[in-house]
Amino acid sequence: MSTLRELVCEYCGHRHTGADSRCAHCGAPLRSSGDKSVVEKLPAQVAGVAEKVGAEAEKAVAETRKIVGKAYPLWQWRAVGIAIVVMIVAAVLGIRSCSMSLPSLTGGDTPAQAMPGLLRSAASCQPLDSTGRGEKCVITASNPMLFGGIAGGRDLTFYSELVEPDQLADSLSRWRNARAVVLVDGPVYVAISPSATVWYADTRAGLRLETGTFAGQTAARTFVSRAGLVR
Repeated sequence: MSTLRELVCEYCGHRHTGADSRCAHCGAPLRSSGDKSVVEKLPAQVAGVAEKVGAEAEKAVAETRKIVGKAYPLWQWRAVGIAIVVMIVAAVLGIRSCSMSLPSLTGGDTPAQAMPGLLRSAASCQPLDSTGRGEKCVITASNPMLFGGIAGGRDLTFYSELVEPDQLADSLSRWRNARAVVLVDGPVYVAISPSATVWYADTRAGLRLETGTFAGQTAARTFVSRAGLVR
């Protein structure tokens, strides 16, 4: 008499005897009671797959390190870093150097800034060229500085320029030889020309200034006083 095998459901665990291949309880496949179920086998299978994937990943990382190490050794990375720092420092120093060498448009580096304050506040000046060292200035006829029609009722135009010492010396020599009425002759030179124009020079600032014609010598002298050219 043959002994019937005891079968166990793969999933629900119900035991069966006979020749059935499916569980009468849930319909899942049956196995011999001594075999491991699909569920029991699953952790081992997953562990095997994970181990294999981990090994492949480690191998890939090792290969990547080897390639990068060959292409870009550590000393090259350090050299690149040092070069970048040097470039940044050089750029900063270059910008500072340029900013120090550029001429300033304030603080006495334009003719208007070198003028006496009263004259500067009364005039409207425009540069004659891109250097900014020469300017054309205008005082309107309605300005109190020209009160009394000392400029003949017209706007007064004058030209101011920052010049080199030798150029200023030439101008002073020419003015002194022109039979002008000299009001001040020193570091600051002020004179009234025979045609009733005002000549002004400040040797300390390198400023040279010439006005248009006034109504006469007295009118020109009045302007010199009002503009603060003589103290």
